[in-house]
Amino acid sequence: MGNEVPIVILAGVVAGCLGGTRPASAREAGDVIVVDNFGVPLYTHNFDTGKDVGVGDKLLVSEFLGAHYFVTQRIRLGMMFQWTEQYTGALAPGADHFTTFALLPQIGWNIYDHFSAAAIFTYSARAAGKDTYDLGVQALLGYGLPITKNASFNVALEVPYNFRLARTLGMTPLLGLTVQL
Repeated sequence: MGNEVPIVILAGVVAGCLGGTRPASAREAGDVIVVDNFGVPLYTHNFDTGKDVGVGDKLLVSEFLGAHYFVTQRIRLGMMFQWTEQYTGALAPGADHFTTFALLPQIGWNIYDHFSAAAIFTYSARAAGKDTYDLGVQALLGYGLPITKNASFNVALEVPYNFRLARTLGMTPLLGLTVQL
């Protein structure tokens, strides 16, 4: 019990990968892609407290699911949803393991071939494991390796900076799939 949701998501992504007609690298204005990434924050520095937190101190796992619309061949507008759970490490007083739910509107650029970058705004409706919000911005640099006609395997590095609850800067590697609809 409890593992049904990831299996359903994986089945949907695999089914989406099997259809389509254009190569995953060919983008045209009007194209839509669906993205599902997983990430583990490796390092976070809190400028307010001067503390550093690594994956050895606290294991958090994030999933990012969303869609992007290509305005031109190289520029896309997107919305991702993030949810994060904490698996190890001490919880803050009054916090629980469901640490983050965030909306991530963004603009992305296909820089060259399969390389891309994105500028992302963060609105966390749930932050720090509590019913409070946080704000931030993120930079992302990624690579998409085509695996079928309309799907690619993604690797990316995300650098989030949050500033409402505390001024923090982090580093999160991401792995995932992109499917062109």
